[in-house]
Amino acid sequence: MPRAAQFSPGVIDYDGPMSASYHSGRALSAEAANTWCATAAPFVRTAQCARVLDLGSGTGRFATLFARSFETQVIGIEPSKGMLGAAAREERPGNLTYVAGAAENIPLKDSSCGLAWLSHVWHHIRDRHACARELRRVLGRGSIVLVRGTYGDKLDGFPTLFRYWPATLGICQQLPAIQETVLVFEANGFVLTEHRRVEQRTCGSLREFADRTQLRADSALALIPDLEFRKGQSALEQAAAHESIPLPVMEVIELLVFQSAA
Repeated sequence: MPRAAQFSPGVIDYDGPMSASYHSGRALSAEAANTWCATAAPFVRTAQCARVLDLGSGTGRFATLFARSFETQVIGIEPSKGMLGAAAREERPGNLTYVAGAAENIPLKDSSCGLAWLSHVWHHIRDRHACARELRRVLGRGSIVLVRGTYGDKLDGFPTLFRYWPATLGICQQLPAIQETVLVFEANGFVLTEHRRVEQRTCGSLREFADRTQLRADSALALIPDLEFRKGQSALEQAAAHESIPLPVMEVIELLVFQSAA
């Protein structure tokens, strides 16, 4: 039986089919959007920032959400032309700008942002120390970095995904660990101020979850063998068809909060 591919930065081609399916396959439910707006809002207020940086903005799901929710300028930095193209096809608020650029070489001036947001991007960055140095450069003193994501040593937040696709657990275990991430930021002028576990309502039912997973707009699903993906998708769709009372699919996402040293 084919084995799952190994995860490493760059293994996912975001200029290929993933860029076309990501917007629908990873869309935020209304409940999840409200959860993350409420989570980010106090940090936006504390930072008193004129600009929020969404690093690795992808198709703009968080950049758009924050631009519509907060009275601040939002700039999305994204290296993939495919993902930027998908973002450009969506309606964009006037206070949102997208720029092509890499996390290791952020195309912004020194101290030009007050808050940086990284959502499920940290594990895709090849040189994480270079990224942390760049964040330190573009953020002013006392600025905040919010790193939302999945970490290889904290994987109890995705029971539905792992139930139908057990091999995705092995993929996720290859992601950077929390302490490893903290050490990188600390080595580059940041202090961890909080580690929060945020529960989000990802989907309202198994049917909605199945509609999303069929797009394979998730690194772990993209890397398991096709036969294993189809087997899990079939099992999920059968369960969805027999779900008499729809139950929400809940997931727990890690949020690391860093502050740049004075």
